[in-house]
Amino acid sequence: MSDTIITGRLPIHGSLLYFNNMHLRCPLNRIIFEITINRTQIEMKYPIIIFLSFLIVQPALAQNVYSLQDPVSSKNFNVEKYSGIRGTPFLMDKWVRGSVTTPKGIYQSLELKFDVYENTIFFNKDDETFELLDEVVSFTLMPKPDNESTYLVFKKGISGAGLGGNEFVQVLLEGQVGLYKLPVKQLSEMSEINAGIVKTFTNSSKYYISKNKQLQFIKLSKADVLNVLSDKQDKIQLYIDEKKLSFRKEADLVDVLKYYSSL
Repeated sequence: MSDTIITGRLPIHGSLLYFNNMHLRCPLNRIIFEITINRTQIEMKYPIIIFLSFLIVQPALAQNVYSLQDPVSSKNFNVEKYSGIRGTPFLMDKWVRGSVTTPKGIYQSLELKFDVYENTIFFNKDDETFELLDEVVSFTLMPKPDNESTYLVFKKGISGAGLGGNEFVQVLLEGQVGLYKLPVKQLSEMSEINAGIVKTFTNSSKYYISKNKQLQFIKLSKADVLNVLSDKQDKIQLYIDEKKLSFRKEADLVDVLKYYSSL
């Protein structure tokens, strides 16, 4: 099959275009890219805020475009929403590079913020904050994009032990045994002299272990861990003692669970 050429400049920064089998070659912002498509989707760099302003294509290509939609809401984030409240509702105050997965595909190289208090992910476009219109299944934050060990992966669908499945939980470990972390932001009020009632965001975390398809809430403590891993408690106890693990760090718990899965 010969190449299909899209002529003109494509003023888009992200969308999902669906095509049948074909070879596509087109200029994007004066840079030529070439990809082969096999009944799949093209994934652009940023979610778009507007529809394509124009697109000149050959008739054969136009007939193969199935879906093209704006994946963001038309309402900007209300920057005054949290004014007057101490602390932050976000996991990180700064925009962080990352990716977002929806049922329609993956959006790469976004600038993201996770609003823990509202359980919502936002992205930055031209210094404006937007929320994805499509349902977000999971997302990854990359504080240091060139270092995968810094990546933070969050997803929905983890339920049980008080979780409803709609919360974004951080995946610390998956496999025979899973470990998940739920970041929590609570809004507290207290009275201060000369300030009156002051609202403040406070931080906490909840941890969950998935074992035998059952989710259990745990604390970062040796007693809780040994209770959950009671079927191999003696070996786990020896491993904890040898490694001198204190469970003051998440890494200690991840270490123990990996060892448990290896037995």
